[in-house]
Amino acid sequence: MIKYSDLILRHKKIFPLSLQKKIKKTKIFFVGCGLSSQVALLATRTGFSNFILIDGDKVEAHNLNRQSFRYKHLGQNKAQALASMIKDINPKAKVEFYPIFLKDKKLAIQLIDKSDIIINTADPDEMMYFVNDYSQQTAKTIFFPLNVFWGGYVLVFTLDSLTLKEMLGGKILKGNKFYLTLLEKTFSTFPSSLFSFYKKMGKKLLKESYFPQLGAATFLNASIIVSGIIKLLSGKEIKKAPQPIFLDLWEEV
Repeated sequence: MIKYSDLILRHKKIFPLSLQKKIKKTKIFFVGCGLSSQVALLATRTGFSNFILIDGDKVEAHNLNRQSFRYKHLGQNKAQALASMIKDINPKAKVEFYPIFLKDKKLAIQLIDKSDIIINTADPDEMMYFVNDYSQQTAKTIFFPLNVFWGGYVLVFTLDSLTLKEMLGGKILKGNKFYLTLLEKTFSTFPSSLFSFYKKMGKKLLKESYFPQLGAATFLNASIIVSGIIKLLSGKEIKKAPQPIFLDLWEEV
């Protein structure tokens, strides 16, 4: 059986013991286990050991280009599959998973209340907004990632940041309209090539049933989020909404 001390051995000289203890104790709630699956595995490798996972979706072939799942997981529930992969890295991790879509506000409140950090990757519907709103009201930090072409894009919502609704001008938007509007509100942070791509493709994307996403961006998001959580645990400041944490490795030099 692997020891926690073995898992975090290479963190010595980088993380103080007091910080590593905070990491181990922190409980992360994943609302959706697709885009955030890479976040969960990187968090596990970093020593996070307490997780709540919820997702009613099943793993499909098109998920394999960016999410952490394997061929053997096709057809399996995402929350259950992700729980097993976390355990493959750290068998002693405490993983509570729900193989359902989050529809019940009472359950959402219950799970948020016993969590420290929220990773909100729910599809844009009423529950996605509720998770953000309630988490902010109860002083829980929310990490809200999007895959943006080649770039990692994460909004961080806190008690004193703007809300998601405020960023959208008080509107409740769904589907690709939600994603495009949110990106338009923060275009000033993008390199010119990316700005041009979304300006050109915007109307076409509204007619699509999906939003284009690359694996490289997913790994960037995982790094941004895990680093961001550790910065918070260290007492350091991070960017907050409406300003995204944005990293694009395809950016023109």
